This record gives sequence, structure tokens and C-alpha cells, in this order.
Amino acid sequence: MAACSKVAAWVAASRPRTLVASLSPVCIGASLALHEVDEISWTLVGLCLVFAIFMQVGANFANDYYDFVKGADDERRLGPARSVASGVVSPFVMRMAGFGTLALGFAFGLLLMELSGAGWSLLWVGVASVFCAWAYTAGPWPLAYLGLGDVFVVLFFGLVATGVTHYVLVHQAGLDWIPVWWAGLAVGLIVNNLLVVNNHRDAEEDVACGKRTLVARFGRKFGVVLYLVGSCLALGFCPWHERGLLWTAWLLPVALFLGLLLNKAKNQQDYAKLLGRSAALVIAHCILAVAGLLILR
Repeated sequence: MAACSKVAAWVAASRPRTLVASLSPVCIGASLALHEVDEISWTLVGLCLVFAIFMQVGANFANDYYDFVKGADDERRLGPARSVASGVVSPFVMRMAGFGTLALGFAFGLLLMELSGAGWSLLWVGVASVFCAWAYTAGPWPLAYLGLGDVFVVLFFGLVATGVTHYVLVHQAGLDWIPVWWAGLAVGLIVNNLLVVNNHRDAEEDVACGKRTLVARFGRKFGVVLYLVGSCLALGFCPWHERGLLWTAWLLPVALFLGLLLNKAKNQQDYAKLLGRSAALVIAHCILAVAGLLILR
């Protein structure tokens, strides 16, 4: 039983429901490349996905540790039990797991750089990704505690992850990279809704411990507005500018409905369902975006 609880704690610390945040931008970036080249390297696609997952899981492990150290998990009422705060995983082990996961992800990034021939520009992206994943909750100015978590998510899980995948695939084919920023922005905004749900849920506890997320700063009503505006931009504004995203606009009513549910969320079950549905929305957006980018562009 103890072994099972340990495994469950590690799975929970990786936050599996949110791992679609790594899958979606890589799939969309690969679809952009598929539209331009006759054949892409699926090995490179796999490395992009592995790098993104390791960065996300490493950041989640670091988040579990540093939130515990900063006291952010002391009075969690609506969120699931955290692995370190619950005592199942020791702080030292979780800290080492975070560093180790980020280091291993960086090693996969170096392999990606070598196989794609992308050069030093990709190295700096990898360094920035590792640093920001660690700095999300660590260091003297943790991003999540300064209200910059949403910017981090839109930038790295949207623009960077989508753009890097697209870049390495067309670069290996010997073509010039033409960024499709609207696609990266759209996926970043949809993915960020997962963070908005979590921050909406934890708003009171975050205020108490000094974790000044945007929702903690401006209130839960602002969190609902943030969810709705992000959805409208991703599913209305971005498709207006990028033809390949047109089919994703069909998801806008669903996203608006989920935003209204967020406004009514009261207990742990409400937030768990909403997080699952928001993750499903990310998957649906990914499927429609990939199909549209391949067919409509």
C-alpha cells in the first residue's frame, strides 16, 4: 500500500491532466511543417514532445517543492493534496526530482539541436526554457508569485513550443522558417485556461501566503474574465487572422460555457470537473487546429 501511495503521489505531482499543454503545441507545430515539406522527421517531433513534457513535469515537481517551502500548500482547501505537503514525498527528494527532470529534458534538447542542425539559437531557447521552468516558483522573483505565470504559459507553451517544433522541422528540410504566430498564440491562450482554473481555485490561499497570481491580485471575478477573454482571443481573434484555425472557432461556445461554470465553481469537485473539461477543450482545439492547418491553409 505504501508503494502504491508513493506512485500515486508522483503521478499527482506530475499533474497528468495538464500534460496536454505539452502535446498540443508540438502537434500544431508539426502540422505547420507538414503543410510546407513533403516529409518530416518524426524523430524530431518525438524529441520536441519529450523536451516539452520534461520541462513541464520538471516545473511541476519544482512547484510542488517550492510551494511547500513558501507555505503556499499549508491551507489548501479546494485543491488536491500536494505530494510534499502531505508528507508522502520528502522535500529533498522532490527538489532533486525537479532538477533531475529539467536536466534530462535539457539533454534531450541538446540531442534535438544536434539532429536538426538548428544551431546555437536553439540552445538559448533550451536554456531559457529550463531557467523559466525553475524560476516559475523558485528564486528571489518567482514568476508565479509575481503574477507572471500566465505570461510564462502563453509564451513557452504557446509561442515557443509551437514555433520551435515548426522551426526544427522546416530547418532540417532546408527551408526558411516563416513563423505563424497566431497559431502559437492561440494554443498558448487555450492552455493558459488550465492555469486560470487552478489559480481561481486557490485564490484565497494564494493571497494568504503572498502568491500574487493575477487572480489573487484582482479577484476571482477577474479570473473568470481572464478565462473568457483568453478563449475569445484564441477561438475568435486568432482564427480571424489565420485561416488554418477557422475550424477551432466552433469551440468558442463551449469555452464560454466553461467560463460561466468557472464563475459558479464552489468546491473541489467543481474545480476537478472544470479542469478536466478545460483539458478536453485543449485536445479538441489541437485536433481541429491540426486538421485546419493541413487542409485549409
